[in-house]
Order: sequence, then structure tokens, then C-alpha cells
Amino acid sequence: MQLKHRSILLLIIVKLVTGQYSHLASQNSDLVISLSAVLGAQLVFNLDKIIELNDSKNITWYKGGDDLKRAIFTLVRSTHSYIVPISSRYVIVNQTKLLILRTLVGDEGFYTFEIKINSKNSEYYFYHVILFTQNLSLSISLPSSSRQSTYHAGQQINFTCSISLFADRTFIERFRSTLLSTWYMTIYSHDSDRYELSPLSSNSYSYAANLLNYDLDRNDHNQHVSCMLLQQEFQTTKAILNTSLPTILNVEYKAYLRGNYYFTRSFNSYSLIEINCEEFDGNPKPVYTLIWFLNGENQTLLNQSQHGRYFIENATWHQRGHYMCLAENYLNYRVPAHQSFRLNIWFNAHQIE
Repeated sequence: MQLKHRSILLLIIVKLVTGQYSHLASQNSDLVISLSAVLGAQLVFNLDKIIELNDSKNITWYKGGDDLKRAIFTLVRSTHSYIVPISSRYVIVNQTKLLILRTLVGDEGFYTFEIKINSKNSEYYFYHVILFTQNLSLSISLPSSSRQSTYHAGQQINFTCSISLFADRTFIERFRSTLLSTWYMTIYSHDSDRYELSPLSSNSYSYAANLLNYDLDRNDHNQHVSCMLLQQEFQTTKAILNTSLPTILNVEYKAYLRGNYYFTRSFNSYSLIEINCEEFDGNPKPVYTLIWFLNGENQTLLNQSQHGRYFIENATWHQRGHYMCLAENYLNYRVPAHQSFRLNIWFNAHQIE
């Protein structure tokens, strides 16, 4: 998949009230909540539900968590004046929302929100931003090293879904469990499990989820395969990214009887009767054989035909008997799937010679 410059933002919030700035934001992962957005789109920091501001408090947003030297936005509430030293991408809305109008790569890392209570005390909210790139990729492999585009029922295959991210290295090293418990993937709708993101190497910012040794069956044929990156938000789950394989699964399977089959069929004389052996299915499409049995004799009506429908016009009592349908492809060659039924033809007495 071609890399697109879009990503997801994970924001971790920690509240501290202290007379001096504290480093607990980069030491404690217990007090965290998350917020997501797409890089290149708008990101909203909404403080309405977690704090109450009044006109006597000044607020400042900083880029960083340990060294508050890089203010990105300051609001002096007493004069309603704004200081924006870094970029016009940052906007205050209703005094309790910070908007990043267009998120860019480089927005990853720690952030701090400061509320000045008085000359000696401040209230701090700490964030960390993780950027998930849009290059979510999905691939299929076999437990062996061979590659193929056609599979067989009963065969095992592996699905791998991978993603890259940007984050502060300290956060990744110290709070890896928080990251892995917040973000996970689902792979293929026929499998209901959730898969944890695993780093591809100890120093990697690339992660993958693996569905290993999946047993294919005929129900997987013609199915679309996709994977989805999900975020756990308290009691809800939010879908962030998804991707699909460009082609559907091509799974070959033996011929089999699908649906119901009637072991006795009865018709009035002179009826048009259709015998449908195509009630058997398979991939590749099977060939069909139809055999008629009556009074110890038999007659082949269809012999490995590509078409499995046989018609009896103006049926008479003489065409009663047992009929057997057989279907096979190369996967069950010489061991065809088969089913037989008895055909009754109702007649008038004068029809019997």
C-alpha cells in the first residue's frame, strides 16, 4: 500500500496540582485516557468535561512533558489576550478547546496543559501523542515458504497486518503495556479474536498482528479479507484504520451436496420433470453423472457432463425407478459425491401395456 501522510493521535491525560513542576507525567501510566484524530485533519483537545475555568485563570499549552520551555499557546484570561508563538495551526475555541487545525508529523510526543492558579501554584494536565501512519498493510503467507494465489480447503495459512507509528521513545519503552492494551487489531471477519500489536524488533516503531495457522474451508471461498486497527476507549471500541486484500480468497474444495435433498419424488404422468444434479457444488466446478436404475438394469443419462440438469418430457410409468447423481472434481476424483432418489410416476390403468 502506498504511504499516505495521515495518522492517528493517542493522547494521554494526567492531572497534577503542585507548587513546582513535576516529572510524574513521564513516570506513571495509570492515569491515562485516549483521544484520536487523523493526521492532516483537525484535532480537538476538549476540556469541558474535566475542568472548570474562570476568568481569573491563565492557561498555557506546552509541547513537551519535562521541560516547559516551548509554549505553543497562552491565554491571559484577565485581558482575554492570546500569545501564539509557534504556529497559527493552534486555535482556542470557547476558551476550553484547543484545536490543531491540521495535524502534521512531528506532533508526536509529550504535551502539557497548565492552568495558573496563583503565583506559586499551577494545575497541570499531561498528554502524550502517538502518530499511527496510514500505511496499514495486510498480507497472506503459508507456514511453508511457498507462495500461491489458490488455496485448498483444509490448508493452513497465516494473515499478517502491520502498521508504523511515531512516538516519544521514552513513552514506548516505559509504557509499552499501555500502548498494547489500548490498540489492537481484528483480522478477517470469519475470525472473531482480537490480536495484540507486537513490535517487529526491539528498537522498531513498526508493529504487527498475526493470525497464524488459520484452517481454510469451503466457506472461505470468495471471501474478502480485511484487517482493522481498533482503539479501546473505556467501555467502547473505536475503529481507526482498515485495509483489505485487493483480491478475494480463491479456495478449492471437493464437490459436496448443498441444501436439502429429496429421497422420493412423485409426479403425474405426462409431466415435464427436471433432475438437477447441480445441487452439488465444488471448486473447481464439478462434472456430473446421472444413472437410472430399474428392475436390475441401469442406464447412464449424463456422463461427466459440464451441465448437470436432465429433463424428462411427457413422463410415463416406464421412467420410474431410482436415479443417482454423482459429482466430482480433481480433488475427489474417482470418489465422487453422490446421492440417489426414487422417482414415482402416477399413472392411469390404461397406460400400462
